[in-house]
Amino acid sequence: MKKIILPAFAALILTACSDNTEDENSNAETQAAEEEQEENLFTGENDSEIEIDEVDEEAVESAEKESDNHQLGEAAEIDGITLTINDAYMTDERSDESIIDVSGVLVLDVTYDNGTDETFPAGRDITVESDGEHIRSYDLDSSLPADIAPGESITGKMAYGLVNEPGKMTAVFEPLMNSEGEQAVFDITVE
Repeated sequence: MKKIILPAFAALILTACSDNTEDENSNAETQAAEEEQEENLFTGENDSEIEIDEVDEEAVESAEKESDNHQLGEAAEIDGITLTINDAYMTDERSDESIIDVSGVLVLDVTYDNGTDETFPAGRDITVESDGEHIRSYDLDSSLPADIAPGESITGKMAYGLVNEPGKMTAVFEPLMNSEGEQAVFDITVE
């Protein structure tokens, strides 16, 4: 009886080993075929031709520009009033008179040009949002508001108190003497 069991057991082990060898050979063949296909792709020795589309420069520029909003340094003109947000930065300066407890103060360096025939009250027409939440203006000694005479230009700073960490920020310019209700939105990036 031992003579019958031993050969049957040996045959079972050989069958199991040969199945594993076939799986290993199959995996090795598949991997070699994939590597050859990748190599042919890079060397151009592939049976099928690969056609590469020309790069659409406008699509690339559009993808790089995340929004249609104005960027820092760009001018926006509404009803004869032109605003340029030259720079945006955080400051350690604080006002002792402020009742708002802030975690940071955002400063916008802005330039107004009054192209109208009326005096314009600059510095009262920019609102800022961080992650959709309104940020309140913050009084610093060096900040606007000021009146701009017709044909004049002024550069100054506007400050905003942040209660939370700054997120995605936008500034909305909507002049007070705006007959059409227009507004210009600026993306604010702080380095």
